[in-house]
This record gives sequence, structure tokens and C-alpha cells, in this order.
Amino acid sequence: MDRDLYELWLFLGIAVALAVFFPLGAKRRACVSPLVWWVCMILGGVACIYGLTHATAPSFATRITAIGRTYDYVERTHGTWPYKETYQGFRFVPDGGESVNIETEIILPGWGDPAIFDGRRFRIVYLQDSTRIVKNEAIDIEILSGKDAGYHDSRDARPLGAWLGIPAGAAFSASGLFGLKYRKDDASARDRITDVGQFAT
Repeated sequence: MDRDLYELWLFLGIAVALAVFFPLGAKRRACVSPLVWWVCMILGGVACIYGLTHATAPSFATRITAIGRTYDYVERTHGTWPYKETYQGFRFVPDGGESVNIETEIILPGWGDPAIFDGRRFRIVYLQDSTRIVKNEAIDIEILSGKDAGYHDSRDARPLGAWLGIPAGAAFSASGLFGLKYRKDDASARDRITDVGQFAT
């Protein structure tokens, strides 16, 4: 997944957490158990990692499903260190169709050996879009012949898909982190308010 897009979604989730967490006020936040903040932080981290590993940038592009043979494997990179991203490319020749250059973030078995792409049959679902960073991105790949036949992996590219786990997870994780960080201050504020109330009565 494009790092810039990933970071944008992270910041979006953190912004949502900030917009909800601080307006709650110290007294309300102090009523929340530390266990709840821990659960938010852990579940948010899991959701964020799931979105990162199971999704790619969402797209409305046409999805093409085809069976054919693969040739001419190459390894491509985007960006520079420390933001360098690596993905794979190969020429795909659908049965009865014209060849198309495919790129994917899916890590295939033996991906470091170009020889395994020499005519091996794949079933591929790819996005018909050459304007993306990963052009004509394969989002679903099944190996039909040769070594590792039966292997299958996919990435979710739906507009409302697994990528939403990234901003949602960031929001929950940030809320949990803030909740634990400000817990003592929130408890002190609550005690002060309680003391003032008792003094007034």
C-alpha cells in the first residue's frame, strides 16, 4: 500500500480520536476503566494491522478476471529509503487475449526466482487502471499450474473495504493511548470536582 496514503489514513484516525477524546472532559473520561482503554488500544492495533495487510488503496476501477500465462517477472520499487516500497510486476497473457503488464503487492511463493513465471498459468483479478502507483494491480491471484499450484491470495480494493480498519484502528488505538496517558490527571480532576461538591453541600 502506498505509504503516503497509509499515513494519511493514520492521521485521519488520530484526528478523529482527538476530536472525540478531549471534548469528553476529564470527569467523564475518569469514569472509564483502565481496562477499557487497554482494550481500545489493543483492538485498534489489530484492526490497523489487518487493514494494512489485507487491503490496498481503494478503487472504482473495472475489475478484470482472466486466466492465462505469466512471463517476464520484474521487481519494482517506489520511493526512496526509508520510504522505499517493493512490489512485483510480470507480463500476463490471458487465454485468447492480448498481453497486459500486471503489478501487485501480493507476495507470491518463489517471487525472487523469475524462472517460475515462465509460462505458469494464473487466475488473476486485476484493476484496469494504469494511473495508480501499482499499475493494473492484481488484487486476487491463484496459481493454477507448476510449483505451488493451488496457492491463492488477495487484497481488498473495495471503496468500503478492509482499508477502513486503518483509520478506525488508529482512532481506537489513539483513544486508548490518550486514556491511559491522562488517566491520573482525569482522576485528579474528578476528585477535585467531587471535593468541591461535598464542600458546597
